[in-house]
Amino acid sequence: MSVLADKIEQFILHKLLEEDEENIVLRRNELADELDCAPSQISYVLSTRFSNDKGYLVESRRGSGGFVRIIRLTPKKQDRTPAPLKETLPAVNITMEDLDVLLYRLIKSKSLTNREAILLHHTFEALFDEVDEPQRMAVIGRILRSLNLH
Repeated sequence: MSVLADKIEQFILHKLLEEDEENIVLRRNELADELDCAPSQISYVLSTRFSNDKGYLVESRRGSGGFVRIIRLTPKKQDRTPAPLKETLPAVNITMEDLDVLLYRLIKSKSLTNREAILLHHTFEALFDEVDEPQRMAVIGRILRSLNLH
């Protein structure tokens, strides 16, 4: 499967490079049809080669209207952030909606309890209301990394 997995990975990376945005949205079934493989093989590549460790955030919804959103968490070209903050900042601007989707996925995968997710949601809301963006992203990045969900 590694040759097919390589082909799928290269296709997705090419799509990411084509786009001017930090993320792409793909339809799993259409991608599987285009690459002549099963949708489960797409899922395998997404989970093994596009993980948080490798600098990606993947959101997936199944069903007829389902999609896969891949967000690249790499620094932008013109990064003028002071050196001490660079290590703690996520590379993209994360919205509350993104965080809520992530919290929902963590609840579904039983990585977080409902109570923990609610506490994190309120923490993130307070950060969005009270803290400027560079510091907010640094704190959110630290919180997400400290969850150690691998």
